[in-house]
Amino acid sequence: MSFFRELLLVSVPLLIMLFAVYLMLRHFFNENTRQFDFLKNEQDIQRLKLSVDKKLNSDKILIQHKLQAFERMALFLERINPPNLITRNISAGQKASDFQKLLLRIIREEYEHNMSQQIFLSSTSWELIKAAKEEVSGLINANMSADMTEKTAGVYAQEILARGFSGKKDPIEKAMQSLKGELADL
Repeated sequence: MSFFRELLLVSVPLLIMLFAVYLMLRHFFNENTRQFDFLKNEQDIQRLKLSVDKKLNSDKILIQHKLQAFERMALFLERINPPNLITRNISAGQKASDFQKLLLRIIREEYEHNMSQQIFLSSTSWELIKAAKEEVSGLINANMSADMTEKTAGVYAQEILARGFSGKKDPIEKAMQSLKGELADL
């Protein structure tokens, strides 16, 4: 019996101590798990904030490019508008045929210079801009005839302005309205 008594005297404190160690380890494990989860959630929040900031910054840059594209295309349309195009480029003593070539070259160069802006515009707006360019070029070509080639640029310019877009809705105005609508939607 003395053996059992001694065994019990040794075992009970040992079991109490083991139980206390188990409780302490379980508490530390739970505390570490809670801290790990907190840090993981905090890291997820930081990732989300960075993602949102990156998206906002990207959208801000895209909007700036879009606004610049609208501005450049509005300027393009104003520059190829026949009254503006003619007054900016006409010079005294110029022949009508030379003036026609000059106007067509300017329109082509302006268009080529601004072609990259199409990636920031809707396909509808871009198609209207291309159509406006083609119609202005067509107007310039339509007013050149065999008897007009030797006349002065002034006579040719008056003919272009007098004829205008012959009853059609102004294609430059249509394209400009499309740009304004797209800008309002932005």
